[in-house]
Amino acid sequence: MNWRYRLFLLILVSLASIVLSCSKEKSPEKEARGIEISTQQAAEAIKEYGKRPIDKAKKTQSLGENRTRGIDEAVENMDKH
Repeated sequence: MNWRYRLFLLILVSLASIVLSCSKEKSPEKEARGIEISTQQAAEAIKEYGKRPIDKAKKTQSLGENRTRGIDEAVENMDKH
């Protein structure tokens, strides 16, 4: 086949698929399901975003406690020697 003919067929198929995809109407059930999924994803993202500072604070507190425990153990070991 000629490359021009192949290019013409490719363009024709592309245009046909675009026209067909745009002309399909979504049913109300599908639209509602899509909105429900989007809402659920947004709620999960907001929840996760709100948990980040709390998780960071807990991690920082844990690191501080570990550091204090290490200092206390070092002081006890120094007193024993």
